[in-house]
Amino acid sequence: MDLSYRAQMSGWKFLFLPDIVVPAELPVDMSGFKSQQHRWTKGSIQTCKKLLPQLWKSNIPLLTKLEGTVHLVSNFSYLLLLLLCLLVFPNSFATAHSVPYVLLVDIPIFVTTSISIPFFYIMVQRYVNPHGWLRELWLLPMLPALAAGMSINNARGVVEAIFNHQSEFKRTPKYGIRNEFNSRRLRVCPRYWPLCSSLPFAELLFTIYFGFCVGTATLNRQWFSIPFLLVFLVGFGYVAFLSITFWLQRWSTLANSRDR
Repeated sequence: MDLSYRAQMSGWKFLFLPDIVVPAELPVDMSGFKSQQHRWTKGSIQTCKKLLPQLWKSNIPLLTKLEGTVHLVSNFSYLLLLLLCLLVFPNSFATAHSVPYVLLVDIPIFVTTSISIPFFYIMVQRYVNPHGWLRELWLLPMLPALAAGMSINNARGVVEAIFNHQSEFKRTPKYGIRNEFNSRRLRVCPRYWPLCSSLPFAELLFTIYFGFCVGTATLNRQWFSIPFLLVFLVGFGYVAFLSITFWLQRWSTLANSRDR
């Protein structure tokens, strides 16, 4: 990211070649996925701090500067997402708006700020999988849920970058999984130990918190709020469950292998 920005600010022109495919393995376990996302989030904010002043001092067009700024600061949104999570419960006691206000203010703001994400992923799926993209649409609600569940992990990366907290480069486990899921490769990989972190327990607390929010919304008959609260509940619960279970399984497996 740093190199690509500096190259373009120096006058290099990039050309996107969609026909050239570079295979890569994404993390298949939650511990590796969180480690990767934390590294990427922290690195992007570090790049933002380094290059944003240079970007605005450069001679590139104003619209390009604005686009680059939006891209560089985008991961600050995880801090706002965490703030949103904390304000959900107090907001449930706020005075309800009138129907005209909801139609003229709330719904337009919600649509304009939210519709771009599913639209983007739908268009990408149509491009990469033109004959089967409709079968993938059922996974679409999991995208905002996963983003919510990862917000604590990624917000930590943002805060560490803001305060110049130095950390080691943690390698992401590679299992060589190409097509079908092979659980045996996950069980036998003694070089990688699960990260010791209290984040899964914080995510578990947020799961309980949003379960309480769903219960409160049900008692107050706030039916329109429940689907959105369920997105957060499922997201934090999914990330917490996979983090804790993988952590326990890996430690158990590695402890047994050491005893042999």
